[in-house]
Amino acid sequence: MRIGVHLTGREARAVLADGSRVHACGAAMGGRALGTVLRELAGQATYSVRSVTLEVSDLLVDAVCRTGAGSAGAPVSVLRVLPRTSRHTASADHPSAMMRSFVAHRAAVSGGHDLFGTALAPLDVSGAVAAALEAHRSGLRAMAVVATGAVGAPGHESAVARAVLDAVPELRLSLSHEVGGVGLLLRESAAVLNAVMLSAAGDLVDRCRRAVRRLGDVSCWFATADGGRISAERLRALPVLGLDAAAAMNLLGAAALHGRGTGTVVVDDGRSCTIGELRDGLPHVAADLHSALGVRLAAPRPVVDVVGTEEFRADPARWLRGAPHEVPVIATEGRPDLGALGAALCEPTAWVDLVVQAESADELCRQRRAVEERALRMVVTSEAPPGSERIVESGATALAYMRAGTYRVRARATTGARA
Repeated sequence: MRIGVHLTGREARAVLADGSRVHACGAAMGGRALGTVLRELAGQATYSVRSVTLEVSDLLVDAVCRTGAGSAGAPVSVLRVLPRTSRHTASADHPSAMMRSFVAHRAAVSGGHDLFGTALAPLDVSGAVAAALEAHRSGLRAMAVVATGAVGAPGHESAVARAVLDAVPELRLSLSHEVGGVGLLLRESAAVLNAVMLSAAGDLVDRCRRAVRRLGDVSCWFATADGGRISAERLRALPVLGLDAAAAMNLLGAAALHGRGTGTVVVDDGRSCTIGELRDGLPHVAADLHSALGVRLAAPRPVVDVVGTEEFRADPARWLRGAPHEVPVIATEGRPDLGALGAALCEPTAWVDLVVQAESADELCRQRRAVEERALRMVVTSEAPPGSERIVESGATALAYMRAGTYRVRARATTGARA
């Protein structure tokens, strides 16, 4: 059996699920709400609870908003690793006002790779260490490291991390290649937001793990925006992956209540309708979309439309995706909590997004298989039955604005049986 929890600053709403069936629901308010609801549902389990998965995107957004509104100064340093550093302040800074508001210190050193892994300049390790020491002397405790070409060749970011942590071990680092994405600015946005949330995410993970540990030998997971779940330690390092998980979990929960694994899903909370699509048991997602904070991020997020409830009800055909004959799932918020149910049912996922060079169809197939294997390796966990990992989405798109034979290759993997 599994427990899924939708955790906010005021309340914990939870579902105990036996397979895809809701066995019990619970809710609690206040500072000890999580522990209370976990004990209540565990006491109703007919056999052992294997895992608890928490949807905490509201708390992560609150952490970012509190930082922006209430902090005495911007909390983050940014280090760019580039083949050439800009001489103009305007181009050296980030175009987003929100991102700029979080950055108190910015530096750039030489280094980086092209999209195919070729080093464009020698890495200036000593310059990176000097920038980190300067940031630390300014009172900053987190740094985002963003190198060109790091998704395909993360070596320079990793080398910077090793050198910086040797010199300033208390500095928290957010490396852009760990959040994925091809675009430098999109990765920088994700890395900066990740750095902003690191402290709050660490406290949140500790709090949740303490509550889950009281149930005994039960694993603790966190829901992600692509409809999957990650370990507590991974959320501690990459809280940006938990942003926008609410929409994905609501879609999963609504579809599960109606026994659907594919099709259009509408979640109506009484004020607005969130309209998305499930494919093979997972929400349809895309990279480079705007997050709940209004900033475009490289990590995948659900492809949804949000429209007022009255507007949707007045003309539903205008907003529904899919074939005209398809009957959509329309679910209203209530009991069980849809986000908690989605969290209880979700599985580990992985997304790989790379630019590759392929001079022939055979070479492109080889590159796609390599990307798929990388995604499959990322979802293998001790809880997953051997051989249960599978690819749910894979594709290659020719990039017309680059030299011939250049493709953007993406693969998405999960575990478990097909929906």
